[in-house]
Amino acid sequence: MKKLIVAAFALLIVTSCKKLTDLANIKFVIPYSKTVAVPGLPGNPFIPPTGLTTSIPTIAVESKSEEYIKKYNTSSELITKVIFTELKLEITEPATQNFDLVDSIWLFVSASGLPEVQSAHYFNVPKGTRTIDMVTSDVNMKEYFLKDSMYFRLQGHFHNAPDSASVFTISSKFDVTANPLKKK
Repeated sequence: MKKLIVAAFALLIVTSCKKLTDLANIKFVIPYSKTVAVPGLPGNPFIPPTGLTTSIPTIAVESKSEEYIKKYNTSSELITKVIFTELKLEITEPATQNFDLVDSIWLFVSASGLPEVQSAHYFNVPKGTRTIDMVTSDVNMKEYFLKDSMYFRLQGHFHNAPDSASVFTISSKFDVTANPLKKK
């Protein structure tokens, strides 16, 4: 009986410590917005009637992670998780352009020394839309966020090339979690 009470007490302590550690989480949201000119598809490829899966040029995004980390009085060692929670693509120019040129689109993120990972996608893009709220993955982007720059690559299954005067705006949000009780 004594061993059972000790085991139950130990389990209670371990569970309480986990809950206490979770309560210490510091969470904040980091918005990013980048406007980029997309002068067509690289190499001006032939697009067959069945479509062509290709990418627009990679987009560099300064992470400014140290700036945000200082703003929230934490440190990079205490960051535990960084997740994309929102990613929106908008065609801002020309006024006549919409996403009819693709039926599916993916966002890949890379950073120096890290592999490229798929972070968002959208299938069956509705006709006539100028804005897409992409479906984000739950990939922990911590290591990418902590780099000076991240690189976004948009890949799509194109039926037409973007107009040579196209301007896209990429708006995203990262949910960042830090924990001062994190074991180093």
